[in-house]
Amino acid sequence: MLKSYSLGLAIVVGTVAASAVICTARMGTSPVAAARAGESIAYPLGSFEFVERSGRAVSEADLGDKVCLVSFIFTRCPLSCPRITGVMKGLQGRLGSSDVLLVSISVDPDFDTPRILKTYADGFGARADRWWFLTSSKARVMDLVQHRFKLPLVETSPAERANCAEIVTHSDRIGLVDRGVLVGYYDSTDPVAVDRAAARAIRLSKPAWVRALPRLNASLNALCAVFLVAGWFLIRNRDSQGPRTNTTNDSPQPSPLLEQPPVRGHVVLMILALLTSSIFLTCYLVYHYQAGSVPYPFGGLPALVYFTILLSHTLLATLGVVPLVLVTLIRAMKHDFLRHVRVARVAFPIWVYVSITGVVIYLMLYQMQPPGSQSTPANPPAIQGV
Repeated sequence: MLKSYSLGLAIVVGTVAASAVICTARMGTSPVAAARAGESIAYPLGSFEFVERSGRAVSEADLGDKVCLVSFIFTRCPLSCPRITGVMKGLQGRLGSSDVLLVSISVDPDFDTPRILKTYADGFGARADRWWFLTSSKARVMDLVQHRFKLPLVETSPAERANCAEIVTHSDRIGLVDRGVLVGYYDSTDPVAVDRAAARAIRLSKPAWVRALPRLNASLNALCAVFLVAGWFLIRNRDSQGPRTNTTNDSPQPSPLLEQPPVRGHVVLMILALLTSSIFLTCYLVYHYQAGSVPYPFGGLPALVYFTILLSHTLLATLGVVPLVLVTLIRAMKHDFLRHVRVARVAFPIWVYVSITGVVIYLMLYQMQPPGSQSTPANPPAIQGV
């Protein structure tokens, strides 16, 4: 049985092998980091109470439906904090009309009153509707930073300050919070990481229907695979009554082959598979128009596997499935079933591979978590002196 599909299977295997070679060579000349530490996490922040520079109380409810980029600063910091705040100012301009909220939290709450924070914010041109500056009690700030964001925060001793140490040391990472859940850390000293943070924040801030499209697309791919396999099963096990093929393409009447229930079922399932793939393509284009490209966050072996699957999936979808399915469809419509079968046996394994790998790509890109990501970061953010 597999022999009749050998050409299609050989095309799939050859494309995967070629993709693996290309991706291996590409990663060898331009290696990807073992994993972008802290960019795939999920830490619920829980409840908190802060005060914005305007004097307005802010709690978890105010951020429950927002996507936020969060930094930690204090106004008496002479070096790192102005740089971090400058990065946030740049983000304010780049985020444009998106709904992403910028939040700067003071780690020196005894000094940074709302009035002082307002003066500081005004100096950086912070828009009150897009960029909040928060303060609270020292205990609440320490709890939020150390236990919710899981970042280092240390108040230096008087003796250390006498030796020119700053009053507080803290991380210069920017946190990405998605509706009350910390989902990533980004190094504010790395422009590429800041770019990733902005792009991901904009993507997460899209309406719910846009965010739901990747899952819908994966479901459509899975459904297409089910239709394909079910249709194949019917045509392989159809009733033996009636002519099995019609080798002519000039018959004015429908072939008796189409009168067989298994064949009619096969036709229906193939039409459903074609419609499902068409809907998928539409949803795929809409999503990437709305959200842009989604970078793969990991490196090493997972990246090699992911990009091999992605490249082979893309090549086979565009150069294999589209032309082959069109040819099989045209020949079936002309009742040229002998030549239809010959092309269908090549198209079938390619189409199934593309449908299944569409689901795998979704799982690897949107659902895959690095080991230990739900407990502690693989590489805890370093303390930065400020």
